Amino acid sequence: MAETLGIWLDGLQVTTVDRDGKGRLSLSYTRAAQDAFDGGTPVLSVSLPVGPARFANQQSMAFLDGLLPEGEPRRAVAAELDVAASDVFALLAALGRDCDGALVIGPLHRPAQQDSNLASAKRLSAEELAGLIANLRNAPLGIGDQVRLSLAGVQEKLLLSRMPDGGWAQPLDGSPSTHILKPSIRGFEKVVENEFFCMRLACHLGLSVAAVETMVVNGAPVLVVERYDRRVNADSATIRVHQEDLCQALGLPPSQKYHEKGGPSLLAVAGVLRDFADSEALESLLRAVTLNVLIGNCDAHGKNFSLLRTDSGGLRLAPLYDLLSTRLYEGLSDHMAMPIDTVQIVDRVTSERIASEASAWGMPQSQAEDVVSDILTRLPEAITAAQQDTPNVPKALASYVKRRGAELRDN
Repeated sequence: MAETLGIWLDGLQVTTVDRDGKGRLSLSYTRAAQDAFDGGTPVLSVSLPVGPARFANQQSMAFLDGLLPEGEPRRAVAAELDVAASDVFALLAALGRDCDGALVIGPLHRPAQQDSNLASAKRLSAEELAGLIANLRNAPLGIGDQVRLSLAGVQEKLLLSRMPDGGWAQPLDGSPSTHILKPSIRGFEKVVENEFFCMRLACHLGLSVAAVETMVVNGAPVLVVERYDRRVNADSATIRVHQEDLCQALGLPPSQKYHEKGGPSLLAVAGVLRDFADSEALESLLRAVTLNVLIGNCDAHGKNFSLLRTDSGGLRLAPLYDLLSTRLYEGLSDHMAMPIDTVQIVDRVTSERIASEASAWGMPQSQAEDVVSDILTRLPEAITAAQQDTPNVPKALASYVKRRGAELRDN
């Protein structure tokens, strides 16, 4: 028996998702979407251009699967919902009312809620907040009877809404969340301080990054990340802003987010930015690549870069997120998720290699060298400022960044 879901964007049903009797998915744009957008305007994804064509299972799955959690969190969610973890259609039917970006997904008869004044949010006490964080392994993202939402990724995290007075609330019945809370990870010492330092370092270097803060819950640090794909207006209503990650933009499933598993290269990411994003996107990507080398972030894969829709309807590289020094932890690979100028081991990357990589994207060599040089010049002051922001930053992390900065300046 065929089944159908609708996908709404800014109140307009833009597509339908059909599942046939063999479980295959297809996606097609509605007539209203075809009338509202021309074929050159990305709507859901640059990999799914607007038009009368119906996208087959492989293309549809690559985008839709990218909206869902991965790994153990996904298995736990599927068990809670009593569906198979591989059943993308069923998971989206249950969780799709609050996804990455501005999409609202659900049965055609269900009203599409596009913004929220938090009237349906459940305010949390300190004890309830601590309980939700402690139970993330069993209830990833905070999913419960009335909490139906989705966020891509593997790490345990909690999606909440911040109230106007600063308190926390659970978004119910598909209302949009505004913040991501990421607790410590067992076996990775000071991972919260690690990510906070790296995010603040990027900010002090002038890169666009998601806003972060830390808080203590039940005696343990928690990283609080403000969602860049949400905007709170003057009436305290939360507005969704559309985004897609670069795997989705390239038509690749989450299982191929790493280059060595058939995932995107930096050249492929740059190609999407050059073709669809604003004129600053390539330079922003180069700054991000340089930063990841400096902090030793080997896990910057295709889903860690995203396109964000601007107010004018254009696209830009989204603020950076999930910045973490993986080199701080023994046992983790020193091979980067995306090689730089064919170099895969992060500690062997030189400033010359970084500039050469950017040159392959079509950036003039002199411009690439100036961008890298600018970051290296500003790095010492940025490290000092990020250390002041992060009193408990691991000493080994600051030392690593300083050493890599000196090495890149020397070559």
